[in-house]
Amino acid sequence: MSAPPTTRDPEPRTRDTVRRLLAYFRPHSGGLALALLLVSLHSVVPGAIVLLIQRVLDDVLIAQDRTMLALVPAAVVVLYGLNGFLTYTTGMLTRGIAWRVVTRLRQELFEHLLRLDLAWHQRTPTGAVLSRLTQDVVEVQYGVSGILTAVQKPLTLVLLIAAAVYMNPELSALAVVVLPFVAFPIHRFGLRLRRAAQDRLTSHGSITASAQESLTGVAVIQTSGGEALRGEAFWRENERHRRDQMRTFAAQLLPGPVVEIIAALAVGLVIWVGGRQVFAGDVQPGELIAFMVALGLINDPLKGITKINDLTQRSVAGAAAVFEILDQEPAIRDTGSRALARAEGLLRFEEVGFDYGDGEVVEAVSLEVRPGRMVALVGASGAGKSTLARLVPRLADPTRGRVSLDGVDLREYRLADLRRNVAVVSQEGFLFDDTVRANIAFGRPGASDAELEAAARAANAHDFIVELPRGYETRIDELGLRLSGGQRQRLQIARAILRDAPVLVLDEATSSLDAESEAVVQEALDRLMASRTVLAVAHRLSTIKDADEIVVLDGGRVVERGRHEALLAAEGPYARLVRRQSGA
Repeated sequence: MSAPPTTRDPEPRTRDTVRRLLAYFRPHSGGLALALLLVSLHSVVPGAIVLLIQRVLDDVLIAQDRTMLALVPAAVVVLYGLNGFLTYTTGMLTRGIAWRVVTRLRQELFEHLLRLDLAWHQRTPTGAVLSRLTQDVVEVQYGVSGILTAVQKPLTLVLLIAAAVYMNPELSALAVVVLPFVAFPIHRFGLRLRRAAQDRLTSHGSITASAQESLTGVAVIQTSGGEALRGEAFWRENERHRRDQMRTFAAQLLPGPVVEIIAALAVGLVIWVGGRQVFAGDVQPGELIAFMVALGLINDPLKGITKINDLTQRSVAGAAAVFEILDQEPAIRDTGSRALARAEGLLRFEEVGFDYGDGEVVEAVSLEVRPGRMVALVGASGAGKSTLARLVPRLADPTRGRVSLDGVDLREYRLADLRRNVAVVSQEGFLFDDTVRANIAFGRPGASDAELEAAARAANAHDFIVELPRGYETRIDELGLRLSGGQRQRLQIARAILRDAPVLVLDEATSSLDAESEAVVQEALDRLMASRTVLAVAHRLSTIKDADEIVVLDGGRVVERGRHEALLAAEGPYARLVRRQSGA
């Protein structure tokens, strides 16, 4: 199980990612400008503290100036109070901007995921997609910190050097001469960090995908005795993620100690030269001590400059992973311009073929379903039944031929209009983590209570709903596995009845039910199918005996068609299917 690949992009691709990412911050340019002003003021504080220390030592303590002694404590309180205010205000402002950008980008990504075609979702691990939506998007927030750090730390460094030059130009020259050597670890480890950050995000997607797959199929794992096998597979992804995390952490951590060693060389040189100047009486002790404090404070902006790469690369790596999905074009394009209020319901498949990319699974299928009639698709697994059913609500488009509704190619209709005219009841019986009421009303949220209850009654669901702890307001998640397959299916049927679409697609709607549940669900389906255009994919052939036409598929082709009795009498493929299913 692997995540969608994260390409190690060349510089032009990286620049494009940065450009696109900055566009998300552009609406907040006013807030960012204010934040930059605040961090600029913040950068003044360390230099002011250095100069204050010099005054305290030389002009107050050594000169014993009592007037200054009274003023200095107040100045210290003001400086540190200003420092705290600027730290809090800047932090809240920048974090607010960062999370607004993250929230917007996550929303865009989620809505884009809902538009991507079903085939893309089927070939892309859900866990990897969730990792993009939850983990990678969050990395984008470090872009704000990177921008501000790129301003604050260099400016703080410049102001501290200016204060040092003001106190002692000669010692400042000795200290500054080593600064160019700081660029080497910043550049070297920055390249390593970019690669490590991309690998870490990819492995995070893989570990999420592996866990999601195993937890979804936990019943199969337990009944097959596959716990050790899946545990070993997860361990491999887990171990890979640990290694990538450690590589990323090392790339983040190493520049700091290297910069500190380089700075220590400068400090040692200054101590040796400055000490000799104090001994000679050329420099005041307070001046040297304040100068040393300035050098000590320089260490923080120096290390901060190394973090600019860290923050920037994390942000760019996260954005690149998100943009990779945003750049995926949906296979199903909403390019139709034709409005469709309520279809009459004439559904036609005209020489339809479909290819998933490795050969046609449907070949030259033609059939017609008239309003108020039911056509059933039967055949062995893989015959192409469900593929044809997916073409009706345009979960996929035919690769050749066309599907039409009321004589118009489905691709010419506006997608929302088309899907409003099609209801689907499938074997999964999917329900959302919401109330029973919300699940029934999902396709028509504005329905009245009376309409909703009427739909539930028609689906044979009202009686069991009112016996739930809070009736229609009971949340599905509170029920856990207490809803039977038949109950879940009846809620899905109630949803389709309330939707009141003229075209109905039944995709093996009763295949997973026991005989008793099937009878209740089939009664509800009979009410749902009345006066509608019905295309039914059938697994249990007993459920489609009364179909107006039964189409038998084999290898993606129509091999037989007709009514139940005629097909049985013909002793062809359909009759063999019936005998095989009945055990005769």
